[in-house]
Amino acid sequence: MKQRSGITIVIPVFNREQVVGKTLASVEAQTLRPLSVVLVDNASTDGSRRVLEEWAMRPHGIDVKVVDESTPGAAAARNRGLAEVDTEWTMFFDSDDTMEPAHCECALRMAGDADIVGWDVRYHDASGHTCIKPFHSTDMQYHSLFHGSMATLRYMARTSLFREAGGWNENIFYWDDIELGARLLKLSSRACHTGGPRVDVFLSGTSITGTRFSSRVESAMTALEAIGRTLGPDGRKLTAVKAAVLAADCSREGSPAGRALLDQLLDGASSRRERMLLKAVYYYRRLGGRGIARLIRPII
Repeated sequence: MKQRSGITIVIPVFNREQVVGKTLASVEAQTLRPLSVVLVDNASTDGSRRVLEEWAMRPHGIDVKVVDESTPGAAAARNRGLAEVDTEWTMFFDSDDTMEPAHCECALRMAGDADIVGWDVRYHDASGHTCIKPFHSTDMQYHSLFHGSMATLRYMARTSLFREAGGWNENIFYWDDIELGARLLKLSSRACHTGGPRVDVFLSGTSITGTRFSSRVESAMTALEAIGRTLGPDGRKLTAVKAAVLAADCSREGSPAGRALLDQLLDGASSRRERMLLKAVYYYRRLGGRGIARLIRPII
C-alpha cells in the first residue's frame, strides 16, 4: 500500500456510546491537518456505531473511516484498523481517553528520522488520583517492560514498523501493548521524546487499560512468556523479575494468586542468587516499596 505523509489514529470501540464522544472531541480539536482516523466498531451492542457514524459525517476536515471487526478484543480491532492505514505514521488510541489539541502536530513535527515517537502521559484513577508517567527513549526494552513506556497511548510509530513486527498478537489479552512493544524495539530503538504530558488516560473497571492485576495473572504471564521469547535468553531474568512484581501487586490486592505465582517463579529459578533476587523484589513491592525497577537495574 502506497503511504501518504501524516498520521492515522486507530481507535477500537466496544460499547462506548456514553464516553467515546469525549475522545472524538479531543481528536476533532487537533491542530494538525490533514489528519486521518480509523474507527473500529468491535461488535458493539449499544449505540456506539451510531455515534461513530455521526461523528464521521461532521465537517471537521478529518479523513474518517468507520469499519467493523467481529472478533472480540482490542488487539483484533487494532489489527483491523492497521489494515486500513495508508499514512506514514500510526497512532493507536483508546475510546475513553483524550489528547491535547497540539498533540498530533507536535508528534509529527518532532519525529525527524525516528521510528518511534513517544510522550509523557497523565493517568487518572477512579479515586481522583493523578500521576504522570514518562516515556523513556533510552534503555527502552527495560523501561517498556517495567515502566510501560510502550503502552498503547504513549507513542506512535512508523506504519511500516508496526507491519514488519506483525501487528498485535490477538492471543494476548493483557499487556498486549507491552508485548508488541518488545517486538517493535527488537526491530528498531530509534526513538524521540516529545515531552508532555500530552495525553490523559482515565482508568476504570471497564477501560481497556484496566485497574486490577489479580484477575489477569494468567493473561499477564502469557504476555511475559511471549516477551521472553522475543528478548531471548538474556530476557528470561527480566521477565521473571517483572513476574515477581506482578505477584507482589496481586498479594497487595489480597489475592492468593500472588503467593502462588511467587512459588512458581522460585521453583523455576536457575540459581540461588536468582531466587534471592525474586524474593527481594516480591517482598519489597509487597510491603509498599517504590522504585524497584530503578534499584535493581544495575544488577540485571
